[in-house]
Amino acid sequence: MIDVLGNGSAPRLVVFDLDGTLYPREAYAEQVLAVIGRMFVELRGATPDQAGAKVAELREAMRTNWSGTSTTSFVRANGFDVGQWLGYRETHLSIADGLEPDENVERELARLREVVPIALLTNNTRASMKAILDKVGVGGFTEVFSAEDTGHTPKPDPGAFRVVLDRFGVAAGDVWSVGDRVDIDIDPLRRLGGSGIAVDGPADLGAAVDHLIGLARPA
Repeated sequence: MIDVLGNGSAPRLVVFDLDGTLYPREAYAEQVLAVIGRMFVELRGATPDQAGAKVAELREAMRTNWSGTSTTSFVRANGFDVGQWLGYRETHLSIADGLEPDENVERELARLREVVPIALLTNNTRASMKAILDKVGVGGFTEVFSAEDTGHTPKPDPGAFRVVLDRFGVAAGDVWSVGDRVDIDIDPLRRLGGSGIAVDGPADLGAAVDHLIGLARPA
């Protein structure tokens, strides 16, 4: 089921999230939790029990408030800087290994890009993003934006969306975001004046695309 959080404007650009949106969140969460626990031990000298407690804290946040839980925000709140987190994640995490091709995702994105430009905005590194897209079998974005592009303003910082808006030269009020976490993928753009559609995962993309095409091509 989708949740439309919009101003009713016809989209001039649609920005997609990656993790949990173009592939199921279940393929992401446990891998990331394991890597974060390892990072606390190796980079902060935490004991396994201490690291386990941090992982349990993040797992509970994911369970009770998936929409508002950002792993990047979590590690930053625990003293790791963005570069440190990205470097460690790049070395120790390979989400793509657990993914399968999904023809439906590419089909739905292809339907939408016939009527409006589409972009990808993710907190993944460029290499990780490419590996995931290749494994799922998704391409054709007008532009992609990774952690290297947003620097010290990753989602949920609205600055991540400002990077996208500046690159395309469009007003936020004409842009829609599609993602599985309202607080992370939708609200930062809404704070700039844009709109969004929250999905529970790739199975909801068809409904989201139908809605956006309807706005772009009013009856």
